[in-house]
Amino acid sequence: MFRLLITNSIRHLKRNPLFTFLNVLGLTIGISSCWVIYKYVSFELSFEKGLPQKENTYRLLSHFKTEDRDELFSGISRPIYFALQEDPKGLDMVVPYFRKDLMNVSIPEIPGQEKKYEEPTWDETSLIETTPDLFELVGFHWLAGNKEFSLKEPHQLVLTEDRAKHYFPKLSPQEVIGKTLIYNDSVKRIVSGVIQNLEFPTEFNGQEYFLVQKSEKDNMLQAWGSSNGADKVYLLAKNQKNLLASKEQIQRLVDSKWRQIQNEKLLPFDFERTMVTMPIRESHFSTDMSESGASKTNKKVIFSLVAVAIFLLGMACINYVNLTTAQIPQRSKEIGIRKTLGGSNGSLISQLMIETSLIVLFSFILSYFISDLGFIALGDLISDPVKNYSDPLVITIFIIITFVATVIFAGIFPSILFSKVNSVDIFRNKGHVSLGNQKIDFRKGLIIFQFIIAQVFIVAGIIIGQQLNYVIRKDMGFNKDAVILTHVPFKVFMMDNYHERKILLADELRKINGIESVTMGNVPISNSYSSNKFEIHPEDGSTVISKELYSKTIDSAYLKFYDIKLLAGSELYQSDTTNGYLINETALIAFGFKRPEDAIGKFLFEQGKSFPIMGVVKDFHTQDFYSKISPMVLMYDKNNLQDYSIHLSLAHNKNWPTIIETIKYNWAKYFPMETFSTSFYDDNIASFYKKEQHLHKLTNISTGIAIILSCLGLFGLSTVSAFQRTKEICIRKVLGASISGIVVMLTKDFVKMVIVAFFIASPIVWLVCNEWLKDFVYRVEISWTTFILGGLLAIISALLTVGYQAIKVANSKPVENLKDE
Repeated sequence: MFRLLITNSIRHLKRNPLFTFLNVLGLTIGISSCWVIYKYVSFELSFEKGLPQKENTYRLLSHFKTEDRDELFSGISRPIYFALQEDPKGLDMVVPYFRKDLMNVSIPEIPGQEKKYEEPTWDETSLIETTPDLFELVGFHWLAGNKEFSLKEPHQLVLTEDRAKHYFPKLSPQEVIGKTLIYNDSVKRIVSGVIQNLEFPTEFNGQEYFLVQKSEKDNMLQAWGSSNGADKVYLLAKNQKNLLASKEQIQRLVDSKWRQIQNEKLLPFDFERTMVTMPIRESHFSTDMSESGASKTNKKVIFSLVAVAIFLLGMACINYVNLTTAQIPQRSKEIGIRKTLGGSNGSLISQLMIETSLIVLFSFILSYFISDLGFIALGDLISDPVKNYSDPLVITIFIIITFVATVIFAGIFPSILFSKVNSVDIFRNKGHVSLGNQKIDFRKGLIIFQFIIAQVFIVAGIIIGQQLNYVIRKDMGFNKDAVILTHVPFKVFMMDNYHERKILLADELRKINGIESVTMGNVPISNSYSSNKFEIHPEDGSTVISKELYSKTIDSAYLKFYDIKLLAGSELYQSDTTNGYLINETALIAFGFKRPEDAIGKFLFEQGKSFPIMGVVKDFHTQDFYSKISPMVLMYDKNNLQDYSIHLSLAHNKNWPTIIETIKYNWAKYFPMETFSTSFYDDNIASFYKKEQHLHKLTNISTGIAIILSCLGLFGLSTVSAFQRTKEICIRKVLGASISGIVVMLTKDFVKMVIVAFFIASPIVWLVCNEWLKDFVYRVEISWTTFILGGLLAIISALLTVGYQAIKVANSKPVENLKDE
């Protein structure tokens, strides 16, 4: 019996290639979308999944609060760890994870391998100071060496499998033991262990480990007041009460040290610090934490993607319902004959469920290959680690659940509807069957739901695109066009006559034909910043005004280069040391000055030094549009000029590649060639909004998928509607109705459904997009024209889909359809 049902199902699918193709297409699109989103979500939710004691592992963080800033910071003060090392305060484990700067590494010559010398980048490798407890906390598997003896002495070094292969490509892990590496020209380390690469996503991405040592600086009191984002501490606490008590003791210790620092006036700034413990599984999702270079994902994004996957798969299933039920009139005789010959409702339901299962199975197989196109379309939104990550057990569960849910959701309603068809009515009406108004209304409701989702994606995509264009094209208070940037890396700071070299290079660059101007200093807008406390001492002896100001180092050509307007005073001039300050309008207001002229000549005090305010500049953006313009001070400091901004001539734009090569040639006269790199400033600014660009791309792709799925469902409904009204249309044609009138009659009901969806979707998308825009300090206003445009796009898509069936029926011959009446 089961075999017969499968055979009949295959025969039916072959007899109806168009509907089979449309059903497979819709489900393949929906399932492929789910598969791509699953890969991303599965990867993001798997961070720290492999830690042996992940439920009891925590990060120790610093929460800083000042008058102008409230920040959760990833790093801590190093002395905090050493204090906990001496007295763990009830904690089961305290593990340091201090990343060190790595300028170069050399490997002496060994048999079969010549001497090596490398200058790895920050992203290429990471050198970590830690203790043997780290290997137990993370659960590393040892390929050579062991936890007990491989990191007991300062000279010992543990490498990951990848790094060991990089340094010693011809040696096995056991053969690497005992080999020597020399860091930063002088620090000698002996390899004592090799650990296997971690097979799960994690923030423990160190590749070279050596034993942490307490330095003289760590013993200084002021070290308790400074924090480095690269200095992290992890805690293992199996007892929650112990963790809470330990955190309170740590807080008391930190507060005590800070009071001592303030009493002795060792640091010029003031803040309130709160120690925070964060579960390790939450670290990857802590997007509110300041942690440079860390991979973070917002949980809201994860949940939103899951919702998108469910909606897209749901829309694909709705298509299947509409397309399958659209075949009932064509299959009415088959149903009637089977029922007349004794076929039960159960057999009909089984038949339809098997057909559904076969189509879903085939769609799953196709989606495995089609999803690769999805990865290509998403581009750098899906990283290689996401594509390559897999958990066989989770994948199997995902496939089973998705398959069963799709079969049930897509197949159960059409199956029940088929079984309720009355065989007597079929033969009484000469093979024709009516689905009934309630069934049609239900299917119309499904179509409306599809277009609600489609219009949410359409309008959201338009609004996101408008905001992206706004943040990239808006006047930022400075000129960024045709500007390229290059930076002197820290590894050349120790070269002879370094400061003279960089000034001479700037003079050489100004002489190149095709370069309009050159300036040195921190670029106006960037992701990095430096700030400090500055004071104004009023002349009347009233209370000192203290404000935290962001600071940038510039040269005398900076304002003219970036076309930053000077409101009052004069520009800075070149000298060997700082000679004065420029402040922006926001700083002017913060210090209580009413006019720019009032600030000129007043002294700003910082860390015991004071210099006059020489000028006031118009506000310009220094951070992305999520942040308001902050109080800013500009200063000249010859020793801190490391960034070159080069304005290329627009008249010579065809020669820009040649000009850049000339810049590179001149660079090589003063600095090593390999340290040269350039980027266009407007590209750098656009990269600040990479997350938004990814969101825009994802929304556009989802919009396309939603429109396709909505139109497929509409095609099914229009097909059955046209079939049921064939005789009515023929009679109207006999009575003189025009083709255009018939087309309007057939399409107006579907346009009404799209309009209903428009009015339901509009408030939904307004609420969602308005909430998203609230994160931006500077943003576009949502206009009603955006909603009208989205609605028109949906209506046009619907008309193109329904128009085919409407024109086909309107052009049919009345004689052919009425001859049997």
